[in-house]
Amino acid sequence: MTEEETCSSGVPSLGHGLEYDLWEGQFQIVGVDGQEIIGDSLNGISDDGGCLNGLHCADDDDNVFSIEPDDIEHDDQHDLYKDRNGNRHDKQIINGVKNRLKKAWCADLNEKVQVLQEQMSVLTDNQNHSDERYTRAKQENATLQARVLMLEEQLREVELRAQEKLQDEERRHRELVARVDREKQLQVENCAIRLQSLELENSSLREEAARCRAQADKLRAEVQRLEEEQGRNEATIAALKEELETLNEKERTNSETSQANQQLIEELTQEIERLRAEHRETLEQLKSRGNGVSPTAHEQLQAKFTQLREDNRRLQEAHDEMQALLLTKRVEEGRSLLLTGHQSLAAELEAMSQDEPAQESTEDLEVRTALKEQQEVNAKLRAYIDDILLNIVDNYPELLEVKGGLP
Repeated sequence: MTEEETCSSGVPSLGHGLEYDLWEGQFQIVGVDGQEIIGDSLNGISDDGGCLNGLHCADDDDNVFSIEPDDIEHDDQHDLYKDRNGNRHDKQIINGVKNRLKKAWCADLNEKVQVLQEQMSVLTDNQNHSDERYTRAKQENATLQARVLMLEEQLREVELRAQEKLQDEERRHRELVARVDREKQLQVENCAIRLQSLELENSSLREEAARCRAQADKLRAEVQRLEEEQGRNEATIAALKEELETLNEKERTNSETSQANQQLIEELTQEIERLRAEHRETLEQLKSRGNGVSPTAHEQLQAKFTQLREDNRRLQEAHDEMQALLLTKRVEEGRSLLLTGHQSLAAELEAMSQDEPAQESTEDLEVRTALKEQQEVNAKLRAYIDDILLNIVDNYPELLEVKGGLP
């Protein structure tokens, strides 16, 4: 029920301009016998006075018959009612039937009207409750409409803010995407440049690896050759050490022999001096004796003197020969030591040291150390031989002539 369907006095309206008052006795129908009938018409009576429901009746002879409303027809000629069977009935009987039907109908209608009134009361209460609920609903509707308007306004504001925020976010997103694209492009360019540099570096490293591999093979072969050469050098050094020991032993032997020869020379010199002294004494004695010496004795002395002189000469020659042989042997040994195997070994090792790389192995260092030691020994031998030659030049220059005359 809408607001327009409710009057100002609070009386409910049926709509379309129809209104009713809720008071008892609003509708009143009075029957034939004065009973109240609610309604403006009887549902059980037709417009021509016919009965709607059947009824059992009795005639003057107490014959009971049943009359249905559809069975009653009016005979206008005789002013009678006849049923379906063609029996004619008096109008008075029919009126009595109608009166009884009206009374029953009125009672039934009264009950129905009371029920309807009770239902109307319930409906009225329900309508009042509905009106109250409608009023409350209307107030709540107004409140909700105001709230809806407020929420719509808030929604519009939120939508505007969201739209602005969305635009800002889209702008920031576009800027971020542009920046990311730029960074990606720069990164791609950097990666391309780095890739090119890495490819160049890779190619150079491959070439360097090939060179290093070839150099490693060469160095490996060189190391193998050096190891073999080192083995030979070690064997040569061992042989040289043995030869050096042999030479030292020979030198000691020669030194002892030289000392013995020197001692022998000194003894022979002393013997010569003694013999000279004896010869002088003998000559003086002969001169002092004069002619008193027989020719035979003089000849004997002269022969003895000649023999002694010859012995002295032989001893001096033997001494000189021994000195020359000893010195010649030492000089030859020194020259062979300096000019043959040692010099070639030193030159070869020196050339090897010049060809070797900056980083040397421990074995090469040991070889170099042994070479330096051998060079020092050679230098000492050379100095010793030079001293011997100087001594020969100073003391015995004739030995050089003998050495030159040797084959």
